[in-house]
Amino acid sequence: MNNQKNMSTQNPNTKGCLVTILAVIGSLWILIFSAVDLFSGWLVEQTMVEASFALPDTRWISHLLFSGLILTVSGLMALFVKEARIKKMFSLWNLAALLSVIATPIRLFYLSAQNATTVLQIWMMLLILTGFTFIYKKKNGEVADQSDSKGRVSGFVVLLVCTLCLPWVLWGPLGSILDTILAVLLGFTLAWFAVKLVFTLYLEDPNRSQSKGNASAIIFDGFVAAVFLLVVVSALAVNGSQQMLVFTVPITGWLVAFFFHLWRDNVKRAKFSAGLFIGLAAALPLAFFDMDELSSMITGSSGETLQWATRAAATTLVSIFFLTILAVLSYKLLKKIVLPGYAGFLFTAIGLLGIVTAYWGWGQVGFFGDKQFVILKEQADLTSQAKIGNYSERRQTVYLDLVSIADTSQAGLRARLDKWHIGYTPYYLLNSMEVNGGSLVKLLLEKDPAVDRILDSPHLRPLPEKPGLESAELTTLPDGALWNIDMVEADRVVKELGINGSGIIIGQTDSGVDGKQPELAAAYRGAESGDDYNWLDPWNGSPFPTDAGGHGTMTLSVALGKDVGVAPGAQWIGCVNLARNLGNAALYLNCMQFMLAPFPQGGDPFMDGDPSKGAMIVNNSWGCPEIEGCDAGVFQSAVDAMKDAGIFMSVAAGNSGNYGCSTVSDPPSIYADVLTAGSINEFGDLSYFSSIGPVAVDGSERRKPDLLAPGENVLAAFPGGGYSYVSGTSFSAPHVTGVVALMWSANPELIGDVDATTEILKSSTKVYNGNDPTCGTTADATGSGILDAYQAVEAALDY
Repeated sequence: MNNQKNMSTQNPNTKGCLVTILAVIGSLWILIFSAVDLFSGWLVEQTMVEASFALPDTRWISHLLFSGLILTVSGLMALFVKEARIKKMFSLWNLAALLSVIATPIRLFYLSAQNATTVLQIWMMLLILTGFTFIYKKKNGEVADQSDSKGRVSGFVVLLVCTLCLPWVLWGPLGSILDTILAVLLGFTLAWFAVKLVFTLYLEDPNRSQSKGNASAIIFDGFVAAVFLLVVVSALAVNGSQQMLVFTVPITGWLVAFFFHLWRDNVKRAKFSAGLFIGLAAALPLAFFDMDELSSMITGSSGETLQWATRAAATTLVSIFFLTILAVLSYKLLKKIVLPGYAGFLFTAIGLLGIVTAYWGWGQVGFFGDKQFVILKEQADLTSQAKIGNYSERRQTVYLDLVSIADTSQAGLRARLDKWHIGYTPYYLLNSMEVNGGSLVKLLLEKDPAVDRILDSPHLRPLPEKPGLESAELTTLPDGALWNIDMVEADRVVKELGINGSGIIIGQTDSGVDGKQPELAAAYRGAESGDDYNWLDPWNGSPFPTDAGGHGTMTLSVALGKDVGVAPGAQWIGCVNLARNLGNAALYLNCMQFMLAPFPQGGDPFMDGDPSKGAMIVNNSWGCPEIEGCDAGVFQSAVDAMKDAGIFMSVAAGNSGNYGCSTVSDPPSIYADVLTAGSINEFGDLSYFSSIGPVAVDGSERRKPDLLAPGENVLAAFPGGGYSYVSGTSFSAPHVTGVVALMWSANPELIGDVDATTEILKSSTKVYNGNDPTCGTTADATGSGILDAYQAVEAALDY
């Protein structure tokens, strides 16, 4: 009997300990799987950006799995635990987990579909709010609000939230008007969602024991609110927003608890104050940064967008953290402080004036949204023009016919846009237009009978400061022969045959070119004649060749650098199509048109183009992936027109080979009428990163790359002087560019004959004897073999 009595008296404590242990385990479960969900979604998105078309979008599968695990545990705890506080805690988290499961379909939108994603996120939160309100009222009836009816937000709180806005206002430009409105709506819908559920279901619940407003109560209740907000973030954060929202939103949970305990007698004020912080913590990152720009591959370099966004998010996190600590430590003092009525207006005025001053004085004023790229149905048929024997006449005829077709077919669409006062830029190489505006403009134009399709045209938002350029690895050229030049035997062509590419004009379309780099300065055609017809910078409007990123200078130096190039006697003209690492179809077309028919500084490509001054060979160490708005066929007509004009297009295969077969996926590398180069290393093996065919993205199963050229640890000239070792198929393509220059310099009869030149290049390659690729056949990865300049030039001489 005594033993039974002891056991019965211990049961309540034992049960209490068990409930506590289960609550801790359940909390850790939810925290861990929310974090894993966020990280896995972000990782897949980063991989999608890097691999482009090569990988399927599996985000919805992993998210559904992790959110289902969270919902299961929170639901079981809410259902079976009897202790009121723990039960309400898990009931609250269960609703956030329900949102997370329901939000799975937003992972089916592509990364750049920000507006559609935002609308669906708002709708889902409103759906749950509506359902919760209906069920709660039906179960509990109308609950009268006993709090002070004066729900005005404290002026000091306004001052604090204005201070919270400062890093975003100073470092991040706004998107379009629609982008900004949707970001604000999403932020404050999330605030309404969070405040309504946290206060109603947990903080104000009459069945929950109401602890006094001390530090431990604020910390515990803040933890409950923070976990709720973390699960909500895991539900809504997609397209790169994970790394921002996880910093800024969950931390506000402790402010929610603080305001509740501070203003229990005026819960409306507590709700409004908490809502302001939550809403801004969500809206500021989404409004001031384009989330799909926050890829380490696109804007992850020093001084780029990701660095500024991370700095702003970290500043917000640290600020709210210390504000919460200060508030909790000063809790009793703050309860006693009574400020005069005018103090609230003064604090509000100071805060708002400070934000306006910071924005107009040091911020980036205006709206910087994406645009629409409109491709028309009518495209030029240049079959007859391609048969013109005279090279100069052929180029001129192709140019004039392209311009004529574009002017005629675009007339109606231009008139409509002029009538609506919507800006646009017309193009002729591909009959197309880039139109200012977002989703609403797309709706206006997509039913136009002249329009074939409309693609997104993403534009990077401006930076608060110009990124700095890294330093070169070497200040002087190392002794000895360069392995890459030796492998393709370009040195033999120069030394034994006396051919160095003289008389050939190479066009460089890239991040720019340092026109003062000693390896390249003398070869610039504009060095003596001036920059008209020789240089175009659609990004920054620089009048003389400059390079913001270094990539263009390095790739061009491999083609024709004085000491490091394949064809040191060739000349070059240049155009900036990728000053920062996110382009679009319009920016690429700007430069392709300039290569066909250059025009003076500030000239009109439709009226002032001069095909006689254009490039003969164009180096294209870039690709246009889906994240840049391109589809597989976007440049097909443009590439066809360049070939018809007799311009040789040398293109990099891409650097996604580590993702397997069919990773040659970005235009223009996929097209039959360009020469696509993969990468080989010094030891004769296929580079691990070199993209592999066959081409699957357009259903052609075309074999690509066409051949291999050195692209791993290649020495290249760096902006400002000096040299660096670089890797990527970007540096394979210039080897081909240089070899074609040698061939055409050796036999001018070949100039403009793209088919014959391509055939010679493929038939004169060395046999590949390196390691087999990780998938597919060797031919899918290596093409016809390894580029051989000496054999190609000898074949050209015999042509």
